[in-house]
Amino acid sequence: MVKVEMLEIREDFPVRDEAYALLRGENGRFAFAWGPTYPYADEVPAQDVKDGESGLEWHETENAARAAMEQAASAWDTQG
Repeated sequence: MVKVEMLEIREDFPVRDEAYALLRGENGRFAFAWGPTYPYADEVPAQDVKDGESGLEWHETENAARAAMEQAASAWDTQG
């Protein structure tokens, strides 16, 4: 597990009680997290979790993690 700090969050997205978040890990990496669990956690798995309604995806840079979050949000915004 990796301790994380929340850098940005988009709450109640894409649905109520879920979120998209940008996290900075104590390991120096950055993560895009989604769902009802990982965006709000103080510690998350050190590896990607891409199944189920909660997940996270690790990236080497903040810009890469932010781009992943923006791409996922954009996909939802265009479905509305």
